[in-house]
Amino acid sequence: MAIVTIPFDYDPLRDALVIPICINDTDRNGLPINRGWLEAVVPIADPLRALSRRVLKDVWCVSEVAEKSVHAVWGSHGDELGRNPSSRIWSYAQWAALDLRDGGRNARRREQALLASLVRKLRSASDVQTEAEAEEYRRLLREYFDEHDVPDVNDSLDMWLYGIPWIEIGERVDQNPKAVTRRFWRWFNKALEDLKLR
Repeated sequence: MAIVTIPFDYDPLRDALVIPICINDTDRNGLPINRGWLEAVVPIADPLRALSRRVLKDVWCVSEVAEKSVHAVWGSHGDELGRNPSSRIWSYAQWAALDLRDGGRNARRREQALLASLVRKLRSASDVQTEAEAEEYRRLLREYFDEHDVPDVNDSLDMWLYGIPWIEIGERVDQNPKAVTRRFWRWFNKALEDLKLR
């Protein structure tokens, strides 16, 4: 059992600005992991660091993300590296980072269920109590977006609640629909977190 460091020739004195990625080269059953999986981390080392910085707010978590991913693909595919092993690791890494951020897959699923419930309340309130609750959520979100000086997100919220598709919302605000969608969800999730609505 050994820890492999990426870059393979990592020298803390020479590479002081590089965050090393450390991965256990033995799986939980004591079997050595195919070296090809470890080598497949090299081309995606910087994207893995960026993923850790963005999702986990800590680039030093990159070793944990990379190790979980390498061990997962090894467990699923064994010695079958496929045509692009780096791509397989990257696919797992994105989920691994979310699992680490949210406390695991089950916690993330609960969070998604809670978000879906809130969205349903915002979009369609059928009785007086639910309508009042939904209106209070809408008011809090609008005030939050106003305070943070993002009126375009407020406009997107209104259109989204009316069921207007994102392509049309993008056209109405004269922006790329994907950019509008990403910006909306980033602010929407930030608001839910800051306002303790989830």
